[in-house]
Amino acid sequence: MSDNDVDVLVVGQGVVGQLTSLYLAQRGYRVLAIEQHREPYSLPRAVHYDPDVNRFLAGVGLDAEEQATFSEPALSYDWLTADRKLLLTFPAPLDGPQGWPESTMFAQPDLEAALRRHQEAAEGLEIRWGTALAGFDQDAEGVSAFIDGPASETTVRAKFLVGCDGANSAVRELAGLSMTDLDFSSDWLVMDLQLAERAWTPENGQICDPLRPTSVVSGGPGRRRFEFMLMPGEDAAAFTSTENAWELVAPWEVTPENADLERLAMYTFNARCVTEWSRGRVFVAGDAAHQMPPFFGRGMVSGVRDVANLVWKLDHVLSGIAPLGLLDTYGSERGAHVQHALMMSLELGRMICETDPAKVEARDTHFLSIGPFPWNALPPMPPEILGPGFFPGGAPGSDPVAGRIGVQGRLRGLDGSESAADRITWGEFVAFVDGRVVSEDDAERIRAARPAGFPCKVIEVMPPDTAARNRHSGSDVDGRYGEVFDTAVAVVYRPDFHGFASAKTVDDAINLMAALETTQLGESA
Repeated sequence: MSDNDVDVLVVGQGVVGQLTSLYLAQRGYRVLAIEQHREPYSLPRAVHYDPDVNRFLAGVGLDAEEQATFSEPALSYDWLTADRKLLLTFPAPLDGPQGWPESTMFAQPDLEAALRRHQEAAEGLEIRWGTALAGFDQDAEGVSAFIDGPASETTVRAKFLVGCDGANSAVRELAGLSMTDLDFSSDWLVMDLQLAERAWTPENGQICDPLRPTSVVSGGPGRRRFEFMLMPGEDAAAFTSTENAWELVAPWEVTPENADLERLAMYTFNARCVTEWSRGRVFVAGDAAHQMPPFFGRGMVSGVRDVANLVWKLDHVLSGIAPLGLLDTYGSERGAHVQHALMMSLELGRMICETDPAKVEARDTHFLSIGPFPWNALPPMPPEILGPGFFPGGAPGSDPVAGRIGVQGRLRGLDGSESAADRITWGEFVAFVDGRVVSEDDAERIRAARPAGFPCKVIEVMPPDTAARNRHSGSDVDGRYGEVFDTAVAVVYRPDFHGFASAKTVDDAINLMAALETTQLGESA
């Protein structure tokens, strides 16, 4: 292998690119990451993530204590009328089903700085700043990428290339991956501030004012974000002036004397998604694959979910556990998931951004009479579920866990110590079996059904008041797995935290383990 031969070339070093390169390097692969900017971008962008992002960050080394240096939980997300009456409240428990806060606000520059520290400690990972992708050719064995750095142009040979290079992705364009535009466009002035801690109403939310829809949210510890919609007929240049921005935040008693302006920028919120997520051995993730309005809070979350879905599959293919065809499931699974996030973002955005007086009155009357809880006031929300891919039968179907993000609880081992389940199972498949129903002998039969060489732990879960019975078992400290076992004796989760499938009997669980065989996926890609 020459100095320019790598397993994976990652283009772009925002959060999505950082996580892609860090995960694969930590799994022992040689990774080259390039970024066209000469130094890290120091200003905020995304400000929210979900608990599966907490879990992924913890998996690559950013534990709860480190995450607390750049993030804080969001207890609720509220919609208010123009005169500040509560329309809707979306509560967010601090200890959700995944073992983390249900909603977290964060400062992206600080997160990226933390990730860089972990990247620096990862053997096999090289990062080249001020280096752009100029083009690439690919064949059945890999990709020859032409990169343009500060000193010279170089050709890099990689087995796979992953484009995490943002909305104006060079990888997407060079690969010829088209996008579908969902015909939503809204211009907003985004203002990020640093200021002393104080109480906010709403803590995180939307002012659904037809004269000026406004977002007011945390930007992480010591930061606040305001977003103001540009109204029809307004002059964009005047609207984006610093003087106007301070006038807009004055009603919140925010002034240049008590706050520092960190960033002021006009954004156009769009809704777009690629029609194909890959071409041969080239993949796109994050904003390179999709852009969505912020009203559902799934922008960066969807990017991290892309990574979580793709990197374990790359790991399995590179290590020889699975054939190349496993990678075909990336786009089919993520495409359906992202469509859900896009449509929810659009539907919520259309309600928030409504300016027609009659429609605003009808909206407010409805929510004020039936709300404030969305499960009473909004139509039932469809579940977030992956599309067809690596599941028994090829699709999640009606299985209660397949394709859905799974729970995570603490387990108490034989020695009495407690650990979050992710710390035991990170990067692998895991089967949780109900120790009340599945005997130790049955659990061994389930283990024996694993395909040869396929990494999948089998953990025998005991009730909270029952001690672990062997080194493969743990007590369900939080009772989260007991709830899952109301409908199954075993559940299998994938490395991306999503369910593979569940089983109602021991024999079904044995067959489920056998279904992890990947040879039927073929060699296409």
